[in-house]
Amino acid sequence: MTQATPFPAGGFRFLPGGQFSNGVAAEPGFAFRRLRFLAPLPLAQGLAAAARIITAAGRPLTALALCELRSPLPLPRDEFLAFNERYLGALRAAGFSAEKPYPIGRSNLAPILAPPAEVVLYAVTFTVPVAGGGQDFFISGKPESRQGVPWEQGIVGGDDVSEAGLLFKAQYVMEELRARMAEIGADPLRISAAQAYTIHPLAPVLQTVLGAAPMNLGGLTLVPAHPPVTGLAFEVDVRSVSEECIAGPQA
Repeated sequence: MTQATPFPAGGFRFLPGGQFSNGVAAEPGFAFRRLRFLAPLPLAQGLAAAARIITAAGRPLTALALCELRSPLPLPRDEFLAFNERYLGALRAAGFSAEKPYPIGRSNLAPILAPPAEVVLYAVTFTVPVAGGGQDFFISGKPESRQGVPWEQGIVGGDDVSEAGLLFKAQYVMEELRARMAEIGADPLRISAAQAYTIHPLAPVLQTVLGAAPMNLGGLTLVPAHPPVTGLAFEVDVRSVSEECIAGPQA
């Protein structure tokens, strides 16, 4: 199991991953605030806006816990890794934490409806002090890919997107999300929202997704989109966030 790593400067802990963390959870005394941009902004512009918003809330830039991105198209694996380096550079340029072991979590997807012309920042989540706290979490987007094996061999179910193939992929994704929640000390009963990214029908996997983590009250948001890497078909993220708000076009 992955060891959750405290990040005291931000008021959260995280699960180390690759170029972004696998998930984040608020420490006692803190909660998460998720801010979605009404009009998503190009990455550098969006991060600059996020820095202003976080600073205006009286929080240090280390409070940034997770970024949600929207991309024009899914990328081949090598190009995706190269993009991640540019993403880290954009974080550093805006003053955010972007050094190993990379505490900030992330989700990313390529929508098929009105895709952006470039990578944009859709939403950010950061910590705010509260009495008590310590119960919020956000698990980064998890697709049907295994870590630690060659990329093509690690895609669970390969290119099978039949109903049976999608079910196999969804079962793996939800098992991994449950494991991550356990590793970071998150309570699945507190899930307030979940997002699934796929261009395929959800009906064959709804019971698997909704039953594997008790999110039936919060529902499941379907985003008709590709996961960010070519060859992948199904991805989910889950969160428990105490406060969610929208930033207008002048953010």
